[in-house]
Amino acid sequence: MVFRLPREIFFGTNQGNDIGKLLVNIGERAIIVIGRKSAKESGALDIVIQSLDRSRVVYTIFDQVEPEPSLDTVDQGLKLASDFHCDMIISLGGGSVLDCGKVIAGLVGNGKTIRPFFEGAPITKAGVPWIALPTTAGTGSEMTSNSVLTDIDTGIKKSVRSPLFIARLVIIDPIFTLSMSPYLTAVSGIDALIQAIEAYTSPHSTLITDVLVLEAIELLWKYLPMAVQDGENLLNREQVAKGSMLSAMAFANSSSGPVHGFSHLIGPKFSISHGETCAVLMPQVIRFNREVLCKKYLQILDKLGLKDTGKNNPGEDLAVAFENFLDQIHLRKRFKDFHVPLEKLLSVLNIKNIGKNITENPRPFQPSDMIELLKSSW
Repeated sequence: MVFRLPREIFFGTNQGNDIGKLLVNIGERAIIVIGRKSAKESGALDIVIQSLDRSRVVYTIFDQVEPEPSLDTVDQGLKLASDFHCDMIISLGGGSVLDCGKVIAGLVGNGKTIRPFFEGAPITKAGVPWIALPTTAGTGSEMTSNSVLTDIDTGIKKSVRSPLFIARLVIIDPIFTLSMSPYLTAVSGIDALIQAIEAYTSPHSTLITDVLVLEAIELLWKYLPMAVQDGENLLNREQVAKGSMLSAMAFANSSSGPVHGFSHLIGPKFSISHGETCAVLMPQVIRFNREVLCKKYLQILDKLGLKDTGKNNPGEDLAVAFENFLDQIHLRKRFKDFHVPLEKLLSVLNIKNIGKNITENPRPFQPSDMIELLKSSW
């Protein structure tokens, strides 16, 4: 059993104010990777640069990261890292920003382009330290060793991964999540909840990940609807951020599952957010696995105080409870609600694109099973 985490994790309100002090022992020249507007508009960028200024850390800003980071964007970041002679990369943003900054940091000194590594070439040399400051609570990218990228030329979206990508320092400050809209709170938080469930039911789960996951599920189930309803309440934000952190620690050392595997095929094709795509798929995956995961589904229900629902089938009980949970956070439950034609939805099932997350499901998928699952999700 292997369990890996970032070297240092700081969690708590206003921890972001001290990033400069924490970085002086790591390096002197930093690139701050952000999205095109959110970190600037929310004030998170001001907090970070003021702290860097106080500690006399030299920095420049790379603000070109799009919602689905592309290979070209990573290459632009690699060029800036070389030109600026940076000795660390700071990611300040959501999952896309974290993924982009992570892979830039990991590839510094490994070449001028991401492309050979996207195609499977091994990464053998450590880059520069990567520092992660998530501004959303859900993706978990700050804990993982993989980056999800898109080749715009081919439309292929997949992960580039290496143990060398693990963060040197993670700062999780709930203050940075206060500006999230109710919708972003919901789609980020549901991603964290689903990652926790899939990590728990993964064939790669361990005693350590199981403990983390059950705590994460309980926190997110209780506090995510409250954070969607009242996003200015700092306690709600803290508890959702904590649940997301624990979920990420677990799935980074276990694995995600078919919900994420199918989501990567469906979301980009129909411009549906990752969180919403996963949300639609989760109840149907639970139902598909209900016979082989009965014990673990029962343990989740027991943890949530939902054990005695009267249906005498833990899988169906959990699927129904999850659908009711989606109602609480105002997310859609069927792909037809996104105006996706059924025939186009089924067209994503190209055998060449079926990834490990699907093939390693506890109950093996036959092609006909995949068709039926998408039909039931429609």
